[in-house]
Parts: sequence; C-alpha cells; structure tokens
Amino acid sequence: MFRTILVDDQPIFRDIIRGLLTRTGMFQFVGEAEDGAEAVELYNRVRPDVVIMDVQMPNMSGFEATVKIVDEDPDAVIILTSMQSDAGYAVVAAEAGAKGFLPKRNIDADMVLNLLSDGSDDRQQLAA
Repeated sequence: MFRTILVDDQPIFRDIIRGLLTRTGMFQFVGEAEDGAEAVELYNRVRPDVVIMDVQMPNMSGFEATVKIVDEDPDAVIILTSMQSDAGYAVVAAEAGAKGFLPKRNIDADMVLNLLSDGSDDRQQLAA
C-alpha cells in the first residue's frame, strides 16, 4: 500500500484523484495540501511513499515544491499533474526531479500505478 499525499489548490481534483486511487485498494491517503509550501512542510512531517501534486498553485508551484522536496529527499516519488498538457511540463517535471507528469484530463489509476511500478531509477515523463 502506498502512503500518499495529494496536493492541489482545487478540492474537487483532490476528491477525484482520491476516488480513482481508492478503488485500487493500493493507496492510503495520509495528508492533503493546497499549495506547494504546505506540500513541502507536509512531506517533511509525514514522509509519504508518493506525492501527487498539481503544477499551478498559489504561493509555490508544484515544480518549485518538487525541487525543495527532492533536495531534502532524493528518493521522493512525486507525480506532477496539470490541466495543461503542454509537453514542456513533462520536461520541466523531470528536471525538477518528479517521477513523471500526467495531464489531469487523462489521469487514471493505471497510469499512476504504471509510474510507480517502473523499477528504473530514471525519471520518466508522460505527456498526452
């Protein structure tokens, strides 16, 4: 079971992704945050297995939060998401240290599980 935190300034997205992933029986949700700054603090306190985080948020973006988290814990597993499916986001996500990027409009449990089951240490990018 993956101990997971959700980070998004839109509660509806947190509800949707929680619902999608709960059905798999493989995720335990151990926290939620509304912006990148809260995500960094929550990560350091909870040390989850997985972070699913939006890119565009107030106070601190998902990219910035990912850099801070990965600087503290190089083994952190972060999946970034966005309503935008700009291929450049996947590149920036990888540069920030994220495990991958999934556009919100395409996200499903299988995509998340595929990223998590990838045994390689290489950060990969998934774009629509």
